[in-house]
Amino acid sequence: MSADSSHKPSGLILAMCGTEARLQMVLGQPGEDGTSLLASRQWNVPTQTLKFLTPGLKEMLDGFDITVDAIDKIACVAGPGSFTGLRLVLAAAEGIAVGNKTQLAGIDYLPLLASGPASLIVGTLHVLTYARRGLVYLQSFTAPTLEEIFPLTSLTLEEAAEQMVTMGDTAHLMGSGLRKNSDFFAELVTKNPGFTLLPAQWDNATPDLLLNAAVNANYSDTPIEPIYVRPTDAEDNLPHFAKKRGMDPDAAVKRLKELQKG
Repeated sequence: MSADSSHKPSGLILAMCGTEARLQMVLGQPGEDGTSLLASRQWNVPTQTLKFLTPGLKEMLDGFDITVDAIDKIACVAGPGSFTGLRLVLAAAEGIAVGNKTQLAGIDYLPLLASGPASLIVGTLHVLTYARRGLVYLQSFTAPTLEEIFPLTSLTLEEAAEQMVTMGDTAHLMGSGLRKNSDFFAELVTKNPGFTLLPAQWDNATPDLLLNAAVNANYSDTPIEPIYVRPTDAEDNLPHFAKKRGMDPDAAVKRLKELQKG
């Protein structure tokens, strides 16, 4: 789709998400009746964010015969999720911002996902997204108000199950953590019949939800801080890497902690 060159969109809001397998982009255009969805793109490309990020954004903008100069604000899902996907999306946003003085804002991922089904249910809503094998991110809310009742935490499957059971015998569960650990959660529901697993359609935010979160985000001139929650795989495996390089594993861990403290 192309726009007439005399009516090129400007003052746009760009929202991006690369926290999991699906890379998403949404372009919004502010107007008298609010911000309307101008365009959206998404690719299911696990581990291939770099290949699609810049070309995908260019293709979307080319359709309207515009460049990144037309974007006033960029909101990115800040995590938690794939470390590589997060870094690439946030780096792209910061690169655009530096060149165009674009304002930036971060979006928390699990509340964004919760906003999808929240208006349709009442009671406890547990959002569980995949962190890595045997580990999930958990954040819990009361629906439909989305008041947080358990903070964002990374937990083993067993720890997550125990936490949810202690919070009540009825709840709705959602997120990629269910899909990646389907046998575990199927057994959990069998033992706790008051738990309901929501379908995979809620595992990703819709373009409208992503745009709405971007419209209501808090913008500034500073870079977006990523939300990591758990240590990176490299940090966890640092003793092993250090030993292979002939270094003292304990000394390497100590040095990393010193650097993290600044």
